[in-house]
Amino acid sequence: MEQVSASSPAAWRASATSGTGPPLRLASASASASGGKHCAQESIVTGKVLFVDDEPLVLDALRRMLHDKFHIYTANSGEKGLASVEQNGPFAVVISDMRMPGMNGAEFLARIRKDAPDTVRMLLTGFTDLDAAIAAVNEGNIFRFLTKPCRKDELVGAINLGLAQYRSTLAEKELMKKAQTIEHPPADWDPSETCEWDNHLGPTGLPGPTQARELLAPLFGADHQTYVILFKLTVLETIEERYGEEAGADYLINAAQYLTQSLRSEDRLFHWGRYVLMAVVRRTVSPVAVRMEVARLTSSPGDQVLDVRGRSIMVATSINSDFKAVSQFSGLGEMLAAFDPQFIGKSEAAADHGH
Repeated sequence: MEQVSASSPAAWRASATSGTGPPLRLASASASASGGKHCAQESIVTGKVLFVDDEPLVLDALRRMLHDKFHIYTANSGEKGLASVEQNGPFAVVISDMRMPGMNGAEFLARIRKDAPDTVRMLLTGFTDLDAAIAAVNEGNIFRFLTKPCRKDELVGAINLGLAQYRSTLAEKELMKKAQTIEHPPADWDPSETCEWDNHLGPTGLPGPTQARELLAPLFGADHQTYVILFKLTVLETIEERYGEEAGADYLINAAQYLTQSLRSEDRLFHWGRYVLMAVVRRTVSPVAVRMEVARLTSSPGDQVLDVRGRSIMVATSINSDFKAVSQFSGLGEMLAAFDPQFIGKSEAAADHGH
């Protein structure tokens, strides 16, 4: 795979041509399809669905009907459903029949609400059980109920709505977590280690922290048109853990190429931290306009298709960003300390006070 490259700091200061090298080839879903490979839509959140019904024939029919659309699990009683949640969860959606011996569907879903509150719960019921289903809805135990017999398109539509609700719930919790972390960052939080690759030797081929420091050193407190933007690749660590370092490197390279192509030719991009890229840009507009530009840049990076052991896996390119004007700071350490801690760890900022 070709690598992203960048010109020297001196060339940037002279506003010379970018020398960013040949563009990377960014994988796409259509490209994968044309190559005859199956492209799996992979998500960081689970898409697993659990059906609970005491009739084995019903469960077999549901598996045959939906196995190509969702990750289907089944259990033939409420007790076994709870055991499956403990062993195979978390589930995005749990759908239970109402009438079952022992623990009925409403009781089972009430337990699910207690044990796995984020899971979306649905109840399958006959017309004779409508009063119990409505009561379960009113008590907050279920997201919706479906009447038997349930058409395939109706069931698929309900599950898709449940998946969307589940993802929305997780996304909201993640935003709350980030907001609390920003407001009260742990004293020892240092997630962004200094990049172990420097001098264009990393997988992206980008210059590293040494070159970034050389470029920025003469600009602090003097250049009122230069900004530093940090980009955190928020799912890169998860990709490395799930699919391996090679897939993580491909993801990193594609994200770096997206940023290289989206920034101006005179902007400089560096591999600053393991999961962090740094852009040094010159803009004659206001900081508000710079903020809007950065927001547009990180709001729609699209998806990537990664080749993982012969499978094409589609993952979202998720990027968080923050920026500072170099004229506000006397040196690199002072500037790094002002960034959101998710981009620059405290120990790293302290170390850079010596540069």
